[in-house]
Amino acid sequence: MNLLYLTIIVPLISFLLLLSLGRHIRSINIIIIGISTMLMIMLITIFSCIDFSKNTVPDMSLVYTRPLWNWFSVGDFVVPISLTLDGLSLTFLVLIAFFGFLIYFFAACYLTSRKEIYTFYAYSNLLIASMLTIVLVDNLLVMLIGWEGVSISTYLLIGIYYKQVRNGYAAVKAFVIMHLTDIFLIIGIFLLYQTVETLNIRDVLTQAHDNLAVDSDIIFWITLMLFLGAMSKSALFPMHSWFAETTLAPMPAVALMQSSTVILAGVYLILRLNNLFMMSSDILTVMTLISSLTLLFASTIALVQYDIKRIVTYTNLAQISYLFYAFATENWNLSLNCLINYAVTSTLLTLSTAILIKKCQGERDISKLGGLINNFPILYSIFLLIMLSLSAMPWISASFYVKGDIIWGLMAEENLVAGTIGLLGVLLSSLNIWRLIFMVFYHKQRIYHFTKTKWIAYCPIFILLIFTTALFIYFPLPIQGVIPIADLDTNGQLSFQLLLAAVTLLSFLIAYLLYAHPNSEVQEVLNTPIVKFLVRLCCGDWRFDFLLNTIFVKPYIYLANVFKRDPLAMWDDWIIWGIKKINSYIVNLENGQLRWYMVSMVIGSIIILMLLIFI
Repeated sequence: MNLLYLTIIVPLISFLLLLSLGRHIRSINIIIIGISTMLMIMLITIFSCIDFSKNTVPDMSLVYTRPLWNWFSVGDFVVPISLTLDGLSLTFLVLIAFFGFLIYFFAACYLTSRKEIYTFYAYSNLLIASMLTIVLVDNLLVMLIGWEGVSISTYLLIGIYYKQVRNGYAAVKAFVIMHLTDIFLIIGIFLLYQTVETLNIRDVLTQAHDNLAVDSDIIFWITLMLFLGAMSKSALFPMHSWFAETTLAPMPAVALMQSSTVILAGVYLILRLNNLFMMSSDILTVMTLISSLTLLFASTIALVQYDIKRIVTYTNLAQISYLFYAFATENWNLSLNCLINYAVTSTLLTLSTAILIKKCQGERDISKLGGLINNFPILYSIFLLIMLSLSAMPWISASFYVKGDIIWGLMAEENLVAGTIGLLGVLLSSLNIWRLIFMVFYHKQRIYHFTKTKWIAYCPIFILLIFTTALFIYFPLPIQGVIPIADLDTNGQLSFQLLLAAVTLLSFLIAYLLYAHPNSEVQEVLNTPIVKFLVRLCCGDWRFDFLLNTIFVKPYIYLANVFKRDPLAMWDDWIIWGIKKINSYIVNLENGQLRWYMVSMVIGSIIILMLLIFI
């Protein structure tokens, strides 16, 4: 664990090396540098896991701290840079290293353009270094460095094809949205320091537990600011827009951002500060509300998309909501298992979609595909297994138990509305993938010319498929003493599992009627005005971008045009004009006539006398 700092230094050096020399070296060398970087992180992670397990004492939580140096000091305020490894940070370190290595390996087989290769590995190294900074540092102010690094890396990865204007705008949009909520995070950190007078994470949690009252006003505002700060990184509604813009990046970059790095930042912040959030029941209620809106929003939009990358993106976005459902029920250990399941499933879906798009010569419109089951039987089987995971296939997939326990936890707390939305989310997510499978692999074939892909690109997918099964329901995570481990009430859970199994079966029946063999009665229902209106609404992303444009963009442009003319300078011009006018009248009074001067003096004296008498 003494080499822990290398997990940040190595990708940072690799980023600088590729940034300065990437244009001048061959693609194969760039790939070797990129994969070697993740391989070194993997090896350090493995050694850290071995050391951690050897030094762990039963019923005790091991916390390893490695001080590096003091960043700066102002009076008594000192900000040290030190790395901390405990069960939670080790779990995230393993996730980032494992999924990062698989995605880097996949990118080596998938990317062909030299510019794509060098920019992907360079910017991804910066993203990995930023994420590991967030995970390993023990000071909230130092964490902001990694936090901002994640925003910059996301901007760079989305804008890889910057010569296309649409991509440039998308990168800027993602950058702005992320920084809007970063302001709330900074405010939350300031409130924390003002309240507990420390920014060391362990000291913050201890001081807050000892000195602050549960559900007090200050706890509410601190947790609200921190949650708002985490919202954009976790792509929760209404800060989800950047998540949809990731579709403009290369597919390996999409997998990295959506599955195993950016999304983990907000989740890690809430898990690390779980004791604070447990002290504010109001914020847990807000989490439930935001999660429900995100789940409904993403699931319904994915149901009407034809761009396969947007279908996958919104399907992944819907799955993030279950993480925050677990937070809202204070089932922190279950949320970690849900995070692992989400990372596996979303990475699988993204990588499989990448291969499908490449085989079909870049075609992304599923209405222009069809009948590919005979051409790509292996790919069809992979999508079928992914569907089983997303639809929570009873007693087979790990998500059946993980999502089932999360929704059951909502029901047990008598939060029936959120529990019902959670079940509806399972139904809609299953319909999304069934729709994709029926339209791509069945129906009439419309494309006959395909591109060959390397068989080795399937290796990361086959590895990840193992982790979707029920054999990996709950990973043995070293989180005892770091986050609370909740006991789930199992009374009546079997009946709920049967209900969840019925929802999965219902999704197949609905998908078969709607997408496999739609009959005239189904077409009549789909052509009704209310259904057409709902489809148009979902195709327009609930008119959310129009709303943003009306409330924020247009007023901003109007004010920018007003201030472009410098209204303050115009006001100065009016003042100067008025002074000139007054001066011109005064000058005209100086006409050299003695009578006029005597009359003016008499009138002035009378005015002064009247003022002295009446005032």
